[in-house]
Amino acid sequence: MGTCFAQPVLRLKTRDIHSDPSHMVRQADTPVPFRSGHLLLQFAQAPARSTIAELESRGIHVLQGIPENGLLVTLSGRVSLEGLGAIYAEPIAPSDKISPLITANAAQWQGHFLVEFHEDVAPGDARGVLLRLGLTVQENPDLAPEHLMIQVENPAAVPGTLAELAKQDEVNYIFPASPELVKAVPTRAYASPETTAGDVTQNIPTYGNGWAGPSHGAATVGYVFSQMTEQLPSSQTEAAIQQAMAQWSQVVHVTWTQGTNPTAPQTVNIFFASYAHGDGYPFTGPGGVLAHTFYPAPPNPEPIAGDMHFNDSESWHIGTDTDVFSVALHELGHALGLGHSDDPSDVMYPYYKRVSTLNSGDIAAIQTLYAPGPAANASPAPIPAPVPAPAPTPSPTPAPTPSPTPVPAPSPAPTPTPANPGSGGSKDTTPPTLTISSPGGSTVSTSAATLTFSGTATDNVAVAAVTWQTNTGSSGTASGTAHWSASIPLLVGSNTVTITATDTSGNTAWRSVVVSRQ
Repeated sequence: MGTCFAQPVLRLKTRDIHSDPSHMVRQADTPVPFRSGHLLLQFAQAPARSTIAELESRGIHVLQGIPENGLLVTLSGRVSLEGLGAIYAEPIAPSDKISPLITANAAQWQGHFLVEFHEDVAPGDARGVLLRLGLTVQENPDLAPEHLMIQVENPAAVPGTLAELAKQDEVNYIFPASPELVKAVPTRAYASPETTAGDVTQNIPTYGNGWAGPSHGAATVGYVFSQMTEQLPSSQTEAAIQQAMAQWSQVVHVTWTQGTNPTAPQTVNIFFASYAHGDGYPFTGPGGVLAHTFYPAPPNPEPIAGDMHFNDSESWHIGTDTDVFSVALHELGHALGLGHSDDPSDVMYPYYKRVSTLNSGDIAAIQTLYAPGPAANASPAPIPAPVPAPAPTPSPTPAPTPSPTPVPAPSPAPTPTPANPGSGGSKDTTPPTLTISSPGGSTVSTSAATLTFSGTATDNVAVAAVTWQTNTGSSGTASGTAHWSASIPLLVGSNTVTITATDTSGNTAWRSVVVSRQ
């Protein structure tokens, strides 16, 4: 009887690569003559540290892990793989370097794309690749170090241009640029999700099976708040993160359980820290990454698997600016096993924006790892179309916050109010102040089909409207502004209600409450 091999699959966003686990690859060769090139290697079993060390000793440099049992490597010339259990050794195919969103509808993105280069490609060399192909580089200081933005002005030339670009060994992946990046709305790049084998690149949809394992069923995940920021009351920070957890639990069967032991198995350790903090990925101070998160086990070992670390050198807020809820919602996606999305409308897109709910792409991605949750059969909340929010009025300095998430349009604004005294005529960028006085608390229970929300909203100029939206598809405008109220319908189960105040300059502030209807 022959040996029975499991069939590992290299999982990319473009396709699954099925290799023959009984076929041993004995040598690898650079895809680029006379210089270093990039290859995907795959092994019959997850490569051990000893395997990676042996690769390095033979002249193969490991850059990243690739699901499953794979590695992205660089090498010069031909190298022996004898005795290492390799079953696949090929360069990334050019067709695997172009996002399926572009392949499906290139015209939708109006010629604006992000090009991700391999992390070992020097910035000057990356620019040289684009310039040699005659491509226009769109400068943006907010781009991640491995990204450059290009514009292909002729729509008919997009397929051929990107196909030629994808043939370049230095290029790892090409995906749509968000409207905010195109318009240079200030933003921040999110850190790639982490594994002990390195950062995970944009072309990886998920890594591992998540906490539910191969069954892709339900999971119970512990969490511990080890250290909160002193910039905000701890209760507010914790509530914002718990509200983000509730969003994921609406769409998949993941139960979050608060504990006290941060090193317990299947437990997400959540803390704020500055600079080096013991995980090998130090923060670099203000203006660096907002946070980083480790994938579940595997690929990461316990106890660091799933852990979320926020950069405490940043300025943290609730509902404005660098918003705890928005960042937590994104990072929790990584803690559950997701990579970065190519769709600018998704929470998991690799650039920060203030959000209030998951997008359809986020929901579809997470449901590949876990069983659909209680909201799976409910009408989905309205999903913003992938277009930019209104561009801010030019001012002497860029607005310090990303463009706000689109909200239902208020009644026509009154005649513009003069700028604040002493402002020198600059545009108002101060968001309103919003409170919810009833119901009390960030999580409540009721048996009623509707629940009345009320509170106050103030602004340095004027509040134009207070609106509400639920994760089950309902939305409307509250009565009043300074003192507002709204009767909001509820479905049986968990309902996330988001209240948003918008001032006459378009600045917003929001609060959310999770309501469980019996």
